[in-house]
This record gives sequence, structure tokens and C-alpha cells, in this order.
Amino acid sequence: ILQFSVLCDGIATPQQTGNKPVFIGVFNSLLKPMTIPQFFIANRWINGLGEHAQVITILNPELKEIAKIEEMKFSLPSKVQPADLFSAFVNLNFQKAGVYWVKIELDG
Repeated sequence: ILQFSVLCDGIATPQQTGNKPVFIGVFNSLLKPMTIPQFFIANRWINGLGEHAQVITILNPELKEIAKIEEMKFSLPSKVQPADLFSAFVNLNFQKAGVYWVKIELDG
């Protein structure tokens, strides 16, 4: 199960929070076309067992791929132990106004 997917400016896992992820600058919208110097997508997978792989693709309003994070492998050793995956994007250009899509695929 994909428990959450968060788009944000940064992610920290300070020791004082028990290494829980802290999201900095959570995105809810972009108001104009722009290039974002850096942002992250944080995904948490849980309630599964074994080896898995995720792929993240960002699509523009015409559903054309503008960025892709190739297969990231992870393990879920028990149904209650999550796997947190953090993906970084650098200088991604959102060229035109409209709805952009984040496609998250698990195991193909």
C-alpha cells in the first residue's frame, strides 16, 4: 500500500524526531510556468512483504513524460515495517500552465 506521497522542497530526518521524515515546503500548486531548482517526492510503502521496485514518472498536461526516476528497489520485511523512498528532481521545467501528473508504479 502506498501510505503517502508528498512533493516538497526538502526532506530531513533529524535524530530528535526518531529519524521520522520531516517535509519542508510541501507543494500544493504552482502558480505559473517555471523551472524548479530542486524538489523531492517522498513515498512510504507499507503492508506488504518481500522485494519490490517503484518507478516515478512526471507527465505534462498533454501526458508526455518530462521526468522519470528509474526503478528504485526496496524491501518490506514485515507487514508493519514501512519503506520510505525519497526521489530528487533537479531543474525540472514546468513549461506551461495546466495539470501535471505524477505516476507512481509498483513492480511494473
